[in-house]
Amino acid sequence: MSRLLVVLGGLAFLLLALTPALADPRGESEAVWSVADRCAREAARLFPDYTPQGNIARENYRRACLRANNEPAPDGNASATIK
Repeated sequence: MSRLLVVLGGLAFLLLALTPALADPRGESEAVWSVADRCAREAARLFPDYTPQGNIARENYRRACLRANNEPAPDGNASATIK
């Protein structure tokens, strides 16, 4: 009986010791930032000009990319006063 308690205690300790390592929030955060960075780079590649129209198109593409990847993005389209 005491061997069984020692083995069960050891298993419980091992489980409790491994739980924080399995639930590392940095992996999820890194994945979100990776998607955001990829969307921004792709938008800059597709719309390289820094005119007001280019800025709006780049921001709209970035937002659409984030939404397509189920990441948080501002609501609506980007807009600015174009002179």
